[in-house]
Amino acid sequence: MGKQTQADIAAKTKCSARQFRRTSAWCWDSPSLARLVLTGEIHHAIIIDGIRIGSYVCLIARTTNHVIGWEWVPYESSQYWSQLIEILPAPTYIVCDGQKGMLMALKTLWPGTIVQRCRFHAWLNVKAKLTLHPESIAGQQLLALTRGLLHVHSKREARIWKHKLKRWYRKHSSYINQRTIHPKPTKAQRKWHYTHYRTRSAYSQLYKLRDDLLRSSYRPSPSLPRNTNFLEGGVNSPLRTLIKNHRGMSYEHQMKLIEKYLYSRSEVAETQSISEQKPPRKTF
Repeated sequence: MGKQTQADIAAKTKCSARQFRRTSAWCWDSPSLARLVLTGEIHHAIIIDGIRIGSYVCLIARTTNHVIGWEWVPYESSQYWSQLIEILPAPTYIVCDGQKGMLMALKTLWPGTIVQRCRFHAWLNVKAKLTLHPESIAGQQLLALTRGLLHVHSKREARIWKHKLKRWYRKHSSYINQRTIHPKPTKAQRKWHYTHYRTRSAYSQLYKLRDDLLRSSYRPSPSLPRNTNFLEGGVNSPLRTLIKNHRGMSYEHQMKLIEKYLYSRSEVAETQSISEQKPPRKTF
């Protein structure tokens, strides 16, 4: 899984690239690894997300320490998320980015699980609506307030942030509720629309998700992260680098390469590697 190409390895081993492919063909002919690494443990929090590889999406579930499952699907939907979620034991918390199909599957299969929405994804959504340089004072203050959400850790800080959001609305409610009248609307068109709909949409998102975004601050725990960075940066980013270093593979080989990497990040694989490293017991 390194960065070396076939030509580099062939030159190092003093053989041709064709001979290297022939001698390593058994790696690709091996059966696919189990897509769920079940240990029977009920986890405190599980992080879930999907990554697109070619024409497929790999749905991945992990804890703060290990990968616990994955599933290959054509696209993200409630039906395909259910295939991964229904086999895993329901945790106390789930950390996710809030994809619609994902939330529908969670509501159906894990109704008692508490959702912690990823704060970084909320920041990205608000930034996309307001841009990094909003023209209005209301937009500038809301962007700064959303940026401050990334640094909320304690219960006190969470209450202060919610109070600031409430004060922002009291100050700018007349601004975001302004309407523009259409002079000649069509039959299918509404007669008016909100003038500053992007700022209003950004505020509405934060207001609806304020409790789900702050659960990790009200219940601080090392095993309950406030974002999906354990999965985005700890698994998805190395996978993208792996595919980039070995670009040109067929989709079948890419899938097997990714499965081997995910399995290497599981608790079962780490336990096996530790046991293999132990020296043999001396017998007398």
